[in-house]
Amino acid sequence: MDIKGKTVFITGGASGIGLETAKKFINEGANVIVYSRGTAGSEALALPSERTLVIEGDVCDRDAVGRAVNATMQRFGSLDVLVNNAGIAQRKRFEDMLEEEWNRMLNVNLCGMFVVTQEALKAMDTGSVETDHDGCITKRKCIINISSGAGLFGIPELSIYSATKAAVIAFTQALSAELVQSGIDVITITPGSVGTDMFKELFKGVEAHHTPADVAEVIYKTVIGDMKPDNRLIVDTFYHQRV
Repeated sequence: MDIKGKTVFITGGASGIGLETAKKFINEGANVIVYSRGTAGSEALALPSERTLVIEGDVCDRDAVGRAVNATMQRFGSLDVLVNNAGIAQRKRFEDMLEEEWNRMLNVNLCGMFVVTQEALKAMDTGSVETDHDGCITKRKCIINISSGAGLFGIPELSIYSATKAAVIAFTQALSAELVQSGIDVITITPGSVGTDMFKELFKGVEAHHTPADVAEVIYKTVIGDMKPDNRLIVDTFYHQRV
């Protein structure tokens, strides 16, 4: 995919991986929508205003997400790439987890992805695709779902987070099969430890193996086709420290 002039919608884009991903796509010539809670004071507000739309909102709020997608179409005329990046984690022994903590993590990590993807598809899946003389789709779109190494193998004291990130992988595989004729690729990326504020809070004093910019580079290369997923629809170039 030639990303220049394309429009990328990033959830959780005000900080960490999402912010670095927004910067990367802007630098490569794309338009970017940063949809995130707590955008006040974010570096995203300093991105070029002619190619950036920063919208504060909750991924679980369908009305707010719908308005953000409509604003995207009004401003840029298309929605070509969705990066489902928003997520939360809590480090706690399973037997000490409260039901409300379980529900909160499921709401953000899974229900939020469900809501945003459904609303985004109203703009992405037009019902018609362009093909060449061999019947191959020429103009593809892309959904990137951010999972984690914790979705590949469970991590102690991250049982609920691990469960949600494993579900992201299965969701990706199922949705990809549904959209195969729509010209929309659906791919999972599974970062290892990344030096975000969330990681630093969860693992105080532990040095992460990757930076948010490292993950942003993988997301970008996956979208443009320079990096290909495996047969599980996963792109995983990261080091994972098994506990």
